[in-house]
Amino acid sequence: MATLLELKQILKSYYVKFEFYITLVWKFFLTLITLNVINSEIGCQEALTSPIIVLMCSLLCAILPQVFIVILSCLFVVAHLWALSMETAVIALAVFLIMYLLYYRFSPNDAIVLILTALCFGIHIPYVMPIAVGLFGSVYSVVSVIFGIVVYYYLNYISDNTSIFISGTSGDDSSAAVISRVQSIVDGVFASKVMISVIVVFAITTILVYILRRLSINYSWDVAIVTGTLTLMIGTLVANVVSNAGFSVAGVIIGSLFAGLLMKGLEFFAFNLDYKRIENVQFEDDDYYYYVKAIPKVAVATPDRKVKQINRATTPHTEERDERRDKVVSKTHGQATRTAASSSASHMQHSRPSGSSYGRTQQTRSRTANSHVTNGRQTRSNAGTGSQRSNRSE
Repeated sequence: MATLLELKQILKSYYVKFEFYITLVWKFFLTLITLNVINSEIGCQEALTSPIIVLMCSLLCAILPQVFIVILSCLFVVAHLWALSMETAVIALAVFLIMYLLYYRFSPNDAIVLILTALCFGIHIPYVMPIAVGLFGSVYSVVSVIFGIVVYYYLNYISDNTSIFISGTSGDDSSAAVISRVQSIVDGVFASKVMISVIVVFAITTILVYILRRLSINYSWDVAIVTGTLTLMIGTLVANVVSNAGFSVAGVIIGSLFAGLLMKGLEFFAFNLDYKRIENVQFEDDDYYYYVKAIPKVAVATPDRKVKQINRATTPHTEERDERRDKVVSKTHGQATRTAASSSASHMQHSRPSGSSYGRTQQTRSRTANSHVTNGRQTRSNAGTGSQRSNRSE
């Protein structure tokens, strides 16, 4: 566990340090995958299927805000459908305008959920989205999940019935034929019991997971993940029986369990709390009395490891080069030592007088000292002689 916590801290530090570049990379790859999936499903406009066009659009969306990924994807879909038939393009454009005017105009950051929902359906892991949106999004993000389901089923229906619309564009263009094709789209997509049942199950799961993870109970995220997984599994199986959708029972169970385990792994990086150290705090002010429940996050300090190389394998040529380098270093050190000694000696010579003047100064000092000593002795002897003479006169 300690190793995983250290890995988490390292990943978080690297993400904070390189957040700008990581954002560019994931937006580029998300746009690239989305456009390639659209081209593979309904690639009716040959000019847009060019790898150069796809690459340039992906690079452009990497430096633009997230909402431009959705806008560019919608433009690709409308262009492909227009090359297929006018009815499909008009209906798709009407759906996109309704989505924008009703929701994404006020909450543009949730637009990326639409793309992810449709992609997860395309790669057969749709059960991840309701649990993930309930854990990491808001309650209003369920609208993006619903729109993503509608877009997926619409494109899937057009892809499976392309021959109907191709024959319609090349043959009869009367009003009756147009109305017949529009009615087939409405009956096959918007009135489909399978799509409606999936929307209901995913919406209930998303809202339930969001409510549970917001509760102030211990292990709220774990409770939300387990409850969401069971709700998604049971609801999908019931919808499969009611709407005769033809879902694989094993696929539903395995997909739901996979979604729950994946969200548990994401919880470790996003919401890992230490419930053993819960603190309940109470305080008040002039107007309110507060009851606060504080739960610390689980975190460890990343060790600062320094690797010191002690021994290393060397070849004979490397050893010879090392010996020559050591000799050069020792010679340089000896020359530096001799230079420092000579410079110190010259400094001493400059700091004191020359030899002759120094000698003469010492001789003068000794002579002065001797004269002082002699004068002292003569003074004492004269004093003694004077005392003797006085005694004799007495």
